[in-house]
Formats: sequence, C-alpha cells, structure tokens
Amino acid sequence: MFELFDPIHIPIIVLEGNRIIYLNRQALAMIPSQALNENITEIIPISFHELSRGKTLLSYGSKQYNVHTSHVFSLEEKYLLLEFHDVSALTSLEEKNYCYESIFDYLDDGLIMSDKNGRIMLYNAAQEKLEGLKKEACIGKFLWDVYQYESPEMSEHRRVFKTQQPIIKEYKAHVKNGQSEKYLSYSTYPVIRDESTLSVFSVSKNESKLLELLSETIELKRKLKKTIKDHSFDNGTVYGFDDIKGNSPLMINTIKEAERISLLEGNLLIVGETGVGKEMFAQSIHNMSKHSKEKFFAVNCAALPENLLESTLFGTTKGSFTGSTDQDGYLDEVGKGTLFLDELNSLPIYMQTKLLRVLQEKKFRKVGGVKNKDVACRIICAINEDPEQLISEGRLRQDLYYRISRLCLFIPPLRERPEDIIFLTNYFINKYNDRLDKHIKIYTADLKELFYDYYWPGNVRELEHVVENLVLHSNDNETELTASHLPNYLRLKLTKEINKSKKNTTSLPLTLNEIERKMIVEALNRFNWNITKASGYLGIIRQSLLYRIKKLNITRKDDYWL
Repeated sequence: MFELFDPIHIPIIVLEGNRIIYLNRQALAMIPSQALNENITEIIPISFHELSRGKTLLSYGSKQYNVHTSHVFSLEEKYLLLEFHDVSALTSLEEKNYCYESIFDYLDDGLIMSDKNGRIMLYNAAQEKLEGLKKEACIGKFLWDVYQYESPEMSEHRRVFKTQQPIIKEYKAHVKNGQSEKYLSYSTYPVIRDESTLSVFSVSKNESKLLELLSETIELKRKLKKTIKDHSFDNGTVYGFDDIKGNSPLMINTIKEAERISLLEGNLLIVGETGVGKEMFAQSIHNMSKHSKEKFFAVNCAALPENLLESTLFGTTKGSFTGSTDQDGYLDEVGKGTLFLDELNSLPIYMQTKLLRVLQEKKFRKVGGVKNKDVACRIICAINEDPEQLISEGRLRQDLYYRISRLCLFIPPLRERPEDIIFLTNYFINKYNDRLDKHIKIYTADLKELFYDYYWPGNVRELEHVVENLVLHSNDNETELTASHLPNYLRLKLTKEINKSKKNTTSLPLTLNEIERKMIVEALNRFNWNITKASGYLGIIRQSLLYRIKKLNITRKDDYWL
C-alpha cells in the first residue's frame, strides 16, 4: 500500500513503532536500503520526542530538512509517516543575505539600494552616519517619502531605473544634525538582467575630512607664497583667492568653503547679491581646481540677446539658419575648463529647460545639429536673488535649481559683515593711493559712521566706487578723508538712504531676515535638526532650507533651543 508514495518528489519514511518499514524512491537516495527494519534513531540523529512535535529541523549529510510527521492508519495498524522537506537552499540564501548585510555594515562607504517600485531595500550603517537617518526608518519606505521629494520623478534612483544610465561621481552637500556642511561624493548604478532593471543602488563617500586636510595643505602653500605679490593666469582669469579681501569670520569661512568646493568636480551654484564678487569666487575656484590650466569662460546671461544665447552656448551648424556657419559654442571651446553662467535667473525658461537637459545628460547638440556631444567642462552658475522667490515667481525652474544646487556657495552681503567695511575701506584707500599718487592715511569718525549706517545695496563694488571717488577728490597734500570729499550725488545718495532706514529703525530686509531666521530655527528645533523633516514642515525643498541655513548663518551650536 505504501507504493503510492513513490511518485512523490520528497523523501518519505514509514515507521512502525520506531522501526523503518518503508522508504520511497527519494528516501532510498538519501538512506541506504539496508536501513529497512532498523531503528530510526540509529540511522538518523533524531529523537521520538522531536518527532512528536509534528515538525522539526534536521541536519543530515550535507543538507537541512524540515521533517513533518503524521499518522497513517491501516485496519488496526498505526504507522508514523516522516516527510523530509529540503530547506538547504533557503537556509543557504538566508545565511548569504546575513553575511552580505554584515559586510555592507562594515564598509566605510554608504550604500543604499531601491527596488523596482522605489522602495529602499538596503541601507547600511555608513549611510546612516552620512545622512543622520536610521536604517529602520528607511527600509521598506519609498525614496520620495524618506527624502521628502515633491514627486517620485525628482528621485535620481527612479531616473536611473528608467534610463538605465548610471550617474558617476556626482556631489551633494547637506547639513547633518544642524552641524557643519558635509560633502558627499556618490555614484548611482542600475542592476540590469536580461535588459530589465531589477534595482538601483548608490555608493556614497564622505569627502569632508579629506577636504579639511586638503584645505590645511592649501593654507600652508598660501603662507609659503605670501612674499609673492604678483600672479598671472593664462586661462582667461585674473583672480585667485588671494585677491578676495575680508577679515570677518563670515568671509573667512566663505573663502574656506569655496576652497574646499574647488577641490570637487561637481557643478556649482553661487548665490549672492550684486557686487559681492561672485565671478571673483568663480575664477578663484577654477584656479585652485585640478583643471586650472584649462580655459575659463564667463557668460553674462542678462547681457546676451535672447536670440544669441543658444548659439553662444551650444554653437551652430552651417545652414541651421540664414547666414549660419559651423561654429563651436562655449561648451565646446572651454574644453575641460569652467563655464561660468552669471545671472542665470535671466535665462528665459526655454533655455533653462535646455540647460537642465545638458546638466542631466552631460551632452549637448549644436543648433541645427543632429549629433550629441559630451560636456567635459565644469559649469558654475550664479544668481543674484533669493532662489525661493525666483522659483515662486516662475523665473527659475525648480528642477533646474534642484540640479545645480547640490554644491552651493552663498556669499554674504557687505552689510552682514561690518568688520569688512573698515577693512575694505583701508584696502581700497591704499589701492587708489598708489594709482592716483595720493597720500591718504586716515579718515574721520563721521565718515566711518556714514559707512557703517549705509545699507550698501551694491556691496563691495559700490564701496570701492565710493572710496575711489573720495581719494580722487582729495587734494595731493591731504592725508585725511572726510565726508566733504564725496561728490554731491554720492553724498546725497548715502545720506538719503541712511535717513530712510533711521525713520524706520528696522529696515524691511532685516525684519524679514529675522522672521525667516526665527521660523527656520523653530522648525529645526521641532524636528531635532532633521533637515528633511524641517524642510517638509516649512513647505520648501531641502536645497532651499540648506541655502537659507547658510545665508542666515544658522548653527546648531548657537541656535539650538534659542
């Protein structure tokens, strides 16, 4: 009667009492036929107590089995049926997964993997340290929920999943737990089998410590070169970091941050008001980068006519429009150097869309051309207005801002660093003494007070213009500057603006800054300085919150529970 078990594809043993009375074909492959009529416990290392449980795990030979027990009745006889289910492969897979996860957690590089639906399926310990998030809060969650993306389309993992094109050596900066900004270098790859994408993973490195060491090296080199006053560049630039003047803590920290950024290769956004020196920083960053011998091209997006923007950047092919010739654009001409796009917010929306595609795909096409060309240069963009306001007014594409602001440098306005007003005034006096053959050594207290009270909407550029006029209008034998040396139009302008601000003891921009600062600090404190949650609470994207933290000089050390 037990022959009916032979076609079954698992080993089955039938016992009468504790004696083996039948082995099906699969069991004979596992146990020799001589085992018939033998005591089961002498053949297989298992006890009847374990068998009585109904299911037990057994190691036999090189395999593991789940042993299921049941009873079979025939007339008045009672038999025990043992079913051996091979779980070796499952156990092996579980052990492999456990080993892999343990290995991943010992790596210094951060790892994150998402599945075909965009859920996070791997998040190692190094990634926790880099981002300040918890593995338990990420595994099984959608990427856009964890990182507060406004839509799944903003996730790089989803784009790589769809395009199957990896993203190599990108950079992003974020503030971890409200502390100093951290720079992450990362690459994102698709996992492809039979032309189908199975998952997407990213490998991230924290480059902040390396950059700090490199910054120390840079500082030592600068001290060694202090005796060399003149420098020249043969790459289209005239400025280096030595030309950027300022001794306020804000400016010193901004210069150090720019030096660190220059050692990275990612695209960069510089934010700062008119006259703060955005192009000086851009040129200095280029001249400290490893591509310093390559060309630097600057394009003022507001100065170029709209109909020439595309051909200037991308180049043209013969016949693409009347009179056109084969001509390379700046993206070609600059090679592996740096292309600086000043006043990016002046670009029309259709050009912002084309620039976004260039940044995403790292390819461009000439006007009228059919072949794509690779982008080899670094692109530095600059805007002179609040990016959040530009986005809300529809003058800056949010996805373009998201793309270019991974590395972001905010240059504080002159009014927020009063120490630099006097420092720069002295510097410009010496500069124009030499140029104009003057002998100014000091300036009066009323002029100093005038400089402190003025709002300086034109920032450093405006201050230089004012000091130049002061020195120019002094007599050759004079050694002291006074407010009387100001031309009438400048004196009226400065005093008019100062009187305005004194009527309203707190100016609108300063009031708005204070309100904004208070809201951001409250949101950060509410969520224990979790940038993602705080940005979601404030209704802005992470990049905007990071920009504002830098702009308002908010730190956890000074502002926690303020």
